[in-house]
Amino acid sequence: MNFCEGCNIACEGERCPKCGRKKLRAVTEDDFCLVAQVDRIFGDNLKNNLESEEIECVLMPYGTGVKAQFAMPLESYLLYVRYKNLDYVRQILKERKG
Repeated sequence: MNFCEGCNIACEGERCPKCGRKKLRAVTEDDFCLVAQVDRIFGDNLKNNLESEEIECVLMPYGTGVKAQFAMPLESYLLYVRYKNLDYVRQILKERKG
């Protein structure tokens, strides 16, 4: 598995699926990887649930437009977890989408 340091994406190919970068390195268990974009309420609840299972996660505020200009809370987060937990968290998200 490869890792794009610019996008924080773990991928199987020789290029990053997001930016197209070819300069990838082998992913390590401790790399924080982008999992998904989630809305604020779901993200906050998910973070609490993951932390109760002792899984580190980072929620980065994400959004565009007027809210950012006025320093208002953005409408969503980008969710990152360590590579060692990536498949588990993806499975949780898949199950919740039903």
